[in-house]
Amino acid sequence: MKKSKIVSILIGAALFLAVALPVVFLEAVIGGFIIKLFGFHYDSMKSVFLFFLVAAVADAPLEILAKALPKAMMSLGWIRKSGRFFLWYVLDMLFEMMTLAGADLFMDSVRAEAAGILVVSALSSAITVWLDRKDEDSPGNEIKENKHGKD
Repeated sequence: MKKSKIVSILIGAALFLAVALPVVFLEAVIGGFIIKLFGFHYDSMKSVFLFFLVAAVADAPLEILAKALPKAMMSLGWIRKSGRFFLWYVLDMLFEMMTLAGADLFMDSVRAEAAGILVVSALSSAITVWLDRKDEDSPGNEIKENKHGKD
């Protein structure tokens, strides 16, 4: 592999981490505070950050699926636009709950209650869908709704 390609990959990875880690840290602080109200116990702030980092990494491919599946169903005419956003929200929330529960299961340094996982997942998914929906509703980003199930 050429040296310039390796340098480009390293620069890209560094830029990605420079953006992603503060976002995960912010989610860990806010999510950790909210989930603590519902019985979240942790050994240190490092444990909270690691908990949300593991959940975010595990949730990334599931979030793509949660967004793509309703979009595909709408383009096939199986659901309407309003149903697409509702299904996207529900799938995103369920996947987030699964990843948070999985991170809780495998990490001894944190203990999360189901109610806290539910609330954080619902809020996180609502924010995700709201932000992405605003972006998708901008001119030029519309998805054609197939009302008859045919092309």
